[in-house]
Amino acid sequence: MDSQNPIPPQPIAAKEKLSKSITAVIVVLVLFLVIAGGVIIYLLNKNLAAKIENLPASTKPSIAPTPIPSPTATWKTYSNTKYNYLIDYPGNWSFREFPDTKDGAAFNPINKPGYPDQSESITISAGQKPGNYLNTPFEDYVKIAASQEIQNYNKLASIKKVTTAAGIVGYETTWMVQSIESLPISYFELPGNNNLLVRVSLNKKEDLDVYEKMLVTIKFTIPSPTPVVDEKSVLEKVIKKYIANKHNSDENSLTITVSKIDGNYAKGGATQEGGGGMWFAAKEDGVWKLVWDGNGVILCSDLSLYPDYPANMIPECWDDATQNSIQR
Repeated sequence: MDSQNPIPPQPIAAKEKLSKSITAVIVVLVLFLVIAGGVIIYLLNKNLAAKIENLPASTKPSIAPTPIPSPTATWKTYSNTKYNYLIDYPGNWSFREFPDTKDGAAFNPINKPGYPDQSESITISAGQKPGNYLNTPFEDYVKIAASQEIQNYNKLASIKKVTTAAGIVGYETTWMVQSIESLPISYFELPGNNNLLVRVSLNKKEDLDVYEKMLVTIKFTIPSPTPVVDEKSVLEKVIKKYIANKHNSDENSLTITVSKIDGNYAKGGATQEGGGGMWFAAKEDGVWKLVWDGNGVILCSDLSLYPDYPANMIPECWDDATQNSIQR
């Protein structure tokens, strides 16, 4: 080292400038790497999505949605068998069916102080419109309903359409009672009879939310119609068997006709190669039985077990004791 010509120390400002330049380079490099990585990930995800989209439907991965519990999942159902309707109510409520009319029930929460009490929270009932309005269309009647059915309910205050989960359309109404607006009363028309209505009333304001949730659960159950029995066909088969067994003849050779059915009584004719005659039958405990068959006048003794046999079907009978024909 030349002690005569020492290297002069670099200024501090130059060192700081060099340090800042290096830091800037590093920052730019990091930003470049981050951006480049993001672009690569985007392209990979896009490529993967395209591949998944082109997969057959049966092999595509699926993500099951998280089920959202229904707010009424724990509710119970009240069923009215007299008017064939259903309504759901909260699982922590109870119902009391009206014992005399059987047309509906009252519902109350069981977790509130003072339960049970006489002030029912929500009530439902079914019944006929007032006599003067039997032929009034449902949409018109609901606009005057409570004013005709409840004393001091002066006029309609509000009305809104309600459609239940089963697709039944009803109307939720409130009414002016002097200068005060009432709690809601909702009306639904029973199917098959436009004079019968289901009425749902709220009696405690704090249960309005439950009331409106209950409204949309209303359903109507249509009872299965009683099968229509073809009595004529039944009689033809039954009488054929009776006569064939009684006279030891072939069923296939008999022709049975039914000329009249009057409630539990019937008559007709039976023909076979070589001749024919009449028959009379009566239904006992739902089963047709042969009363008499043959020609001529029926014996009164054969009718002794059937005193109510219509006289327009058997106008007279023969009395063996008196040897006379008796008008019935």
